[in-house]
Amino acid sequence: MQNSNSLIKPGFWQSAGKNPFWINVVDNHVFWLGMNQKTNDINLGENWCHVGHGIINEDKIELSWADIPVGKDKLYGKITIKIIDETHIKVIEDSGNFGKSEWEWVHPIKSFSSLQK
Repeated sequence: MQNSNSLIKPGFWQSAGKNPFWINVVDNHVFWLGMNQKTNDINLGENWCHVGHGIINEDKIELSWADIPVGKDKLYGKITIKIIDETHIKVIEDSGNFGKSEWEWVHPIKSFSSLQK
């Protein structure tokens, strides 16, 4: 089943720091995978890689996340994100190291291999 009535677009998102996030929305549930971007010194997901699950409540996403043993970090926390519009979201409260980061929707699909280049 696919959900077409979400407040944000599912697919590939990027943080202001250019870190990749894949987000899916099912009813009012948000699922995501986020990781550090590839640089000359660090491979994709090598420093941190986390998964999250949350709920859309009005114009906010309330999400719990945790690093998975792909990257070096072993952090976890909660985050509240304001939905600006269907292609822009912004952190307004977090217990991690997100700061007041913003994300922008880029594309419905993006493969890992396309980010390795």
